[in-house]
Amino acid sequence: MATVIGPDGRPHYVYTISGVRVEFPAKAYPSQIAMMDKVIRGLQRGQHCLLESPTGSGKTLALLCASLAWQRAETENVRKFNEAVEASARANLKSVPIQSADATDTKLGLPSSANWNAREPTKSESVYFADKSNMKDESVSDMSAFYSDDNSDDDFKMPTKKRTKMSKSPPEKPAIRPAAAAAGTAIKMEDIKKERVTSWNDGQVESPAEQAFVQRKQRIPKIFFGTRTHKQITQVVKEFRRTVYCNTPMGVLASRDHTCIHPQVSRSANKNEGCKTLNDRRLARQDPQQKVGCSYRWQGKEKLKTQAQIRNYGLDKGWDIEDLVGLGRRIRVCPYYGSRDLAEQAHIVFSPYNYLIDPKVRRSMKIPIEKNVIILDEAHNIEDCARESAGGSWSQEDFHLALNDCEKIGNRHPTMEKEIDRLAKFSSYMMQWIGKHAPNMKSVGFDREVHVMTGTEFIANLSVDGYGPERLAELKTIMDYIFNEQLESDYNDKEENQEPQLSAVTQALLDGFFMIVGLMLSGNHVRRDDYRAVVVRTVERKQKKGAGSSFFGKANIASQWTYALNLWCLNSAVVMQEIKESTRSIIVTSGTLSPMASYQSELDIDFKLTLEANHVIPAKRVWIGTISQGPKNSLLNGTFKVTGTFEYQDELGRLLLSVCETIPHGVLCFLPSYSLLEKLVARWQDTGLWQRLSNSKTIVCESRDSRDFEETLKSYYSAIEDSENALSCNLNSSCELSDESPGKKKSDFPSGAVMLAVCRGKVSEGLDFTDNNARAVVCVGIPFPNFKDTQVELKRAYNDKLSASTPLLNGSEWYEIQAFRALNQALGRCIRHKADWGAILLVDDRFAKTPRYVNQLSKWVRSSIRHYNCFAPMLNSLKEFADNFVAEDAASLIASQQQLILSTQQESQSSTAIVASSPYFAKSSTAAAVAASSPEVVYISEDEGDSRLSESGNSTIEISPVKINPRSHEMNVTPVKPPPRKTAPVVVQPQEVKATPVRHSLAGKKPFATLLGNSNTLSLSQRKLAAEHGSHYFQSTSTNSGNSKFS
Repeated sequence: MATVIGPDGRPHYVYTISGVRVEFPAKAYPSQIAMMDKVIRGLQRGQHCLLESPTGSGKTLALLCASLAWQRAETENVRKFNEAVEASARANLKSVPIQSADATDTKLGLPSSANWNAREPTKSESVYFADKSNMKDESVSDMSAFYSDDNSDDDFKMPTKKRTKMSKSPPEKPAIRPAAAAAGTAIKMEDIKKERVTSWNDGQVESPAEQAFVQRKQRIPKIFFGTRTHKQITQVVKEFRRTVYCNTPMGVLASRDHTCIHPQVSRSANKNEGCKTLNDRRLARQDPQQKVGCSYRWQGKEKLKTQAQIRNYGLDKGWDIEDLVGLGRRIRVCPYYGSRDLAEQAHIVFSPYNYLIDPKVRRSMKIPIEKNVIILDEAHNIEDCARESAGGSWSQEDFHLALNDCEKIGNRHPTMEKEIDRLAKFSSYMMQWIGKHAPNMKSVGFDREVHVMTGTEFIANLSVDGYGPERLAELKTIMDYIFNEQLESDYNDKEENQEPQLSAVTQALLDGFFMIVGLMLSGNHVRRDDYRAVVVRTVERKQKKGAGSSFFGKANIASQWTYALNLWCLNSAVVMQEIKESTRSIIVTSGTLSPMASYQSELDIDFKLTLEANHVIPAKRVWIGTISQGPKNSLLNGTFKVTGTFEYQDELGRLLLSVCETIPHGVLCFLPSYSLLEKLVARWQDTGLWQRLSNSKTIVCESRDSRDFEETLKSYYSAIEDSENALSCNLNSSCELSDESPGKKKSDFPSGAVMLAVCRGKVSEGLDFTDNNARAVVCVGIPFPNFKDTQVELKRAYNDKLSASTPLLNGSEWYEIQAFRALNQALGRCIRHKADWGAILLVDDRFAKTPRYVNQLSKWVRSSIRHYNCFAPMLNSLKEFADNFVAEDAASLIASQQQLILSTQQESQSSTAIVASSPYFAKSSTAAAVAASSPEVVYISEDEGDSRLSESGNSTIEISPVKINPRSHEMNVTPVKPPPRKTAPVVVQPQEVKATPVRHSLAGKKPFATLLGNSNTLSLSQRKLAAEHGSHYFQSTSTNSGNSKFS
């Protein structure tokens, strides 16, 4: 294993894995090496991989390094292959008769396409081009040619010819095979040139002789890296920046909700509809008052279309959605459409993985998965995502709006009046069809009724009324044409097309419906019974229009029944089939995939390469236990019936309070549902326990509304930083915590934060709560799905029916697996790296009673678990564990501080302090006199790029750890207006020595740990700024530095 210096100036470790050179930014864990080996072998062989590695073991970094290293090696292989094809084509084109493609390769002495892809690379072909100086900027655009298939459409080119109308059938393509080829005779170059013809849609095409070689050219597979949420993309890009592959052309796909910067549209509820309406010129012709065109999209669209352009803007080593949105605001270019242009030329594209799985999203964003690589990180809930992508829901009101839209547009459409009229009739029919099932409804709740039928029964119902499979296929063809027309207009700013257009909502409704029906009828209708058609009637409450409050002061609320049709897919393999057949490789990874056999059977993918890696953390650094009774010996059983009692809620509150008083800094408490969270909050507030808990830690609750998520995290992290600063202050001296709170000690403030969150929520899925952000995770109960939920009942029955003849788990086993995958994912929030430490407490007596439940926990959890029946022994063990590691962290912090002081004193004895006068501050003669004989402090602050210097008037070194300019009365200086530029700075010392900025770095600790000496001169807000921005100062030393002190 060798090391090289990476582009960040740090050593990178070099590994040769399966013939591919991989550079890794740190010494890889054994689990990371094992994962990289599986990834590279899978990519080389075109096989699918299912890889489980515990959360916090560095799997994302291993995925990035392995896949990008293989892609670079494959780039060289493809280049050599294509050069050989071109050279042989030029030498033999005049004398080679037309044959099959692989036969032509064999005739020329070349490997066939299939054999070339399947072979193992030779050592010379796996050469890694570390010297990037030979790569020209033009290589980005040149390599993009290998990413487009001859048969694929260009997503972003404007059409050059007028579109063919639906009512006119396209002419047949002319025959392009010459007679000589049919006779098997040799073809001459001059004959080939004469055989060029113009096709009806594409312009010029190659003759068959040229196609025989062009089609054998290989292209470099593009990597699509999918993760669960947009938030997690930021974390993945952060890891991407650490690698030597950070210069790889990249792209990020995101929705308009995260990328729109238009002043009005970005504040609207439906940004998709708002954007399309704003940019649709045809809607403007229908409504003269409609303002048309987004200036961010059209006026500056050429500014952000290529990889070279975004590099010129400074985003050359990895960027995320926030970076792109900030750039878009600065140069006034739409980030949404810019990101799609950049993704076309990218070698690796990051996106939420539902963009890659959902066929509707893939189609609308024109994501090419054919022969490319798909990596799905944090993919433990891919089954649910795939099932949701294959289904849909449509209300009666939806079809009513579609009917109105079709009737409004159809009469004015010059070429598709009949087709749109057919869509209008179908929308009217579906409204009536949904309503006629009301008598067959079965109550499943207080305000909910359902009628369930199989997919076969649903299609049969439609067929009786004249909408059988053939008729539905015709309607789907009409919608495909309309949808493609709209996609084309999305990129066309010319006003050639005068036709009115269906609204985006109507198109999405009908296109989505026919796509789902198409999936049901695919493969000779074999997927029909993988679906259930469910008509649902619910009570919807709306305030009456124009109605004020009633006599008793309550708003007038109208309740009415609403009807909707749900097509629920019960088999995730329905959408995964196309993906597995189209892509080169699918790599699925997570920390909670076990049992893998059931995972493979649910997705119906043959994963040739699998891995179950061990955790990287030593067992002594994690405490794992279960508890059966609370502080007052009440049984803690997390079933739905028990959790609703006040006794259970009070006992759980007392237990959580004890844990918060024992564990420092951050504590995460995961609950099975939002309803239980709301019950606990209300009960604890009534009993006063909420106040006692808030005295110990700041309480933060995960909200149902995702829009509040960012603010929730900020509040939590801010409280953790305050507790860290308080700890640092306490270690240095018995100081007051802040100037704003005189007389209060550290013990008077909350020591960290506790977050009440929900399993399957955003907090539990993939967020990185490293170090002090999560020193303990408390999981309450077992998060089983809602047993009475109609969709859960149907899935359980479906699995029970098929488990006898397929590898699927039965309904009960599937039900348990869903719960423990969610639980294991929440447990992984605690331990994030090898040096981390933390405690995990499972609050439920069923773990001690049911060994089966323990066996379904992650391997690294169940290997260290201890069961506690009584509360006191558990708390004593937890306290001993926490105290040991708190003491270890404190000793490490103090040692780092002392080492910093010692090294600074040694350096100060061997150098002379120089203070240059600053144009930002007036310098008195007294200060100048002192400067000539004593060391001076130089403060630095950064305000929008301007550096301001000041000097103290005494011989004591005061190094400010705060990145802002201290107040003038603290600095003994007077700010004045800057003098004219012609004034030269005055040098105090005759010998000029350049002062260098220094950043505190204490063995990986955060900047808060650099607060040294007496800290009572720093306010809490100053410490927070130091924690956020780091401590910057100018080093100033002299022979009299023995009097130095740090603040």
